[in-house]
Amino acid sequence: RTVEKAAFDVLGIRRTTPSGGGTWAIVKSDGSAARLEEIGGHPCDLGLCFGFDAEGNNDYLCGIEYERPDVPGFDRYRFPKATWLVFTAKGAISGGVLGQTWRRIYGEFMPQSPYQQLGIPTIEQYVQWDEASDACHVEIFIPVTR
Repeated sequence: RTVEKAAFDVLGIRRTTPSGGGTWAIVKSDGSAARLEEIGGHPCDLGLCFGFDAEGNNDYLCGIEYERPDVPGFDRYRFPKATWLVFTAKGAISGGVLGQTWRRIYGEFMPQSPYQQLGIPTIEQYVQWDEASDACHVEIFIPVTR
């Protein structure tokens, strides 16, 4: 589906790590995710992917949508008004549903679609990620122009 979103800010922790999920491991272990939940009043649910370097390191920000003043120790990213394609990854974490969804987006959908991706980060919104029950529901937002 497509959605139009007004400009908005995300507050979080931005790191470049050598593997997917590396920034999530940091924010969960150092208390940053819990602090963001206190600040925003809801779980830290957004992952912004800025891209990968030549060695495969992932530039990623874990955060929350946030429109109040800056908070020391946290990074902020301002998204412009944009059109977004929204895809759903829902299923077993162990089955790799998130990675499979990303591969289908870039391997099947985008090459034949009328859309061009904008040069701003993509977003993963973690609606559910429960390793105990091996279940996830992630909404993937890709900023585009037609």
